[in-house]
Amino acid sequence: MADNQPTNSMKNYHLTTVNTDHLSIYDITDCPMQLACGTMPDTTNQQIALCVAAAFTGKCLDDFTHLNILGTHISKGVRYEGYEETPEHYAFFAAWGKEKGIFELATPELLQAVQGVGGMGFTQYWVIKQGKAYKPERQKVKQEYYRCIAQKNARTYIIESKEIVAYSTFLQLLLDFGIENALYLDMGRGWNHSFYRDAQGILHVLHPYAHPYCTNWIMVL
Repeated sequence: MADNQPTNSMKNYHLTTVNTDHLSIYDITDCPMQLACGTMPDTTNQQIALCVAAAFTGKCLDDFTHLNILGTHISKGVRYEGYEETPEHYAFFAAWGKEKGIFELATPELLQAVQGVGGMGFTQYWVIKQGKAYKPERQKVKQEYYRCIAQKNARTYIIESKEIVAYSTFLQLLLDFGIENALYLDMGRGWNHSFYRDAQGILHVLHPYAHPYCTNWIMVL
């Protein structure tokens, strides 16, 4: 983790942390959100409190296309369709106005509401569904840093393991924290490159830049 000098103290960062021994937990319940596509937001943008990769990227391409982002996604109220996967394994996260949520289906009514106010949304793989680990057979996945967007008691979090762990360990840590629903966020070397600003506005870079193939990012503002 690299630290830089404090940023503009006039910005009121609503991002708070609720850490455990093994998890870095960012409470984003009260924060506006948006989805950036094509180019990763710059660390010099002082309006951004947290920036992490969101939906899966299909292929490592030199040129950007929305078709290379998993599923339906919305950026600044504009809806795009990406590549398709088995739909029952995936859900939709949306943030619009003061609302945030994980939805089993991206219904026309939901999409219209998000688009109508310039909101954001993306498709991702279930991690925790209704308080239970989703598809436990994925526990054989290699050890890695893992990250998800999650909800508990009507609050919304972005959660990352503090160390490299087995996927099964990450799932259990989420369950121990009481997470009710969670979706995966794209990780792995290069995909995990991200940054956040603490309450004092000090910039922290999480995981080094490794390649230019990421396609979409959550911006917590």
